[in-house]
Amino acid sequence: MLEAKKVIRQILLIYLTTTGIFLIIFFSLWYDKLKDELIVSKTNPLREIHRNIITSILNSRFTPIEQSAKNIATSSNFLNFAIFNKDKVFFNNLTFHFNPSDFKKGAKKRRLKGILENKVFILAPMNFNDYFLNHINLDAENSNQNTDDELQIIIQGDDIMKDLFLIRIKVFGFALLAFILLGVIAYFLVRISLKPLEDKINTLNRFIKDSTHEINTPLSVILMSIEQLEKQNIFDSNTKFSRIKLAAKTLNQVYSDLVFSNFSHTLKGEKEELLLKDLILERLEYFKAFFEQKKIELKSDLNQKSTLFASKIEISKLFDNLLSNAIKYNKKGGKIIIELKENSLKISDNGCGIAKENLKNIFERYTRFNTDQGGFGIGLSLVKRICDENKITISCTSNENQGSTFTLEW
Repeated sequence: MLEAKKVIRQILLIYLTTTGIFLIIFFSLWYDKLKDELIVSKTNPLREIHRNIITSILNSRFTPIEQSAKNIATSSNFLNFAIFNKDKVFFNNLTFHFNPSDFKKGAKKRRLKGILENKVFILAPMNFNDYFLNHINLDAENSNQNTDDELQIIIQGDDIMKDLFLIRIKVFGFALLAFILLGVIAYFLVRISLKPLEDKINTLNRFIKDSTHEINTPLSVILMSIEQLEKQNIFDSNTKFSRIKLAAKTLNQVYSDLVFSNFSHTLKGEKEELLLKDLILERLEYFKAFFEQKKIELKSDLNQKSTLFASKIEISKLFDNLLSNAIKYNKKGGKIIIELKENSLKISDNGCGIAKENLKNIFERYTRFNTDQGGFGIGLSLVKRICDENKITISCTSNENQGSTFTLEW
């Protein structure tokens, strides 16, 4: 169930990320379009003002341009403009900052529209020939300093800060609405497409839980029967019964892992200060028959004072899995070394080892790199989970055909 939810989140994240990028591009283009339309609508009246300024200057062509421009601005209280060429600004009463060098490549043959400091403007050449016959020119004195095709005029329009703000609110609102709508649609599509997978996972989980529950009763009967037979000293003289005991304990170990994996909330005991030496000796006694079967030599160096504040059930499960793997993947007549220090525990074997490229994946659930031995690949994932919950650092060093060492530090 958790895996299905994780997959849904990953698919939604990828989908919403790509969708978000396309939405940003689309609504950015829409915003630019609305902005351009606003500029056009606000600058259209400035074209007539441009014509009137040129006409007024031409009518007073015997007056210097500076004075003519000043007279025009004075006669109209709300008219802001600037006249300049590449060398000089003849007049400027614009309310925004104006730098002629920014318009070096200004409108020589065409009009330019734009926004400066939230105010629209139109930049155009002062081409008198657009309105009058070609033989009409400025007076000779002025024409020597600047011909009409060199002069440019920038005319300031309305402040459109509020209009731009409304456009941004409109675009952002529609973008957010589209993103949410697409996200909701994507969520339901992903849920529908993954429903068969989710149903399979739920069915499998129910099967594991039901099977685990059903195994409990016969397994308990087998173990109790073995205990009774041990009291009668039957195992000392009967090899077949010894094998049954090993098989029952192996099955019990698998059962314990399945229960811990699926019903860990029902098994977690209260945390207490554990004397690790006693706990390890108890679990070694449990695995004694496995050591004898493979004729494995056990060496242990256990610190008397080493303690850990944790649940006994969890730490027993952790040690059982590490020791079980050390036995399972060891060679016949091999060796296992257990070193318990004050704040660390090492379990080493000289078995088949793990390839270096696989070391980074050994704690992943259902991961197995050795098909010669049985198992579901959940043991080390349980170990890692227990370590994380109890703030224990676990690491592994290994060489193929030389063995592995698991180190726990707290």
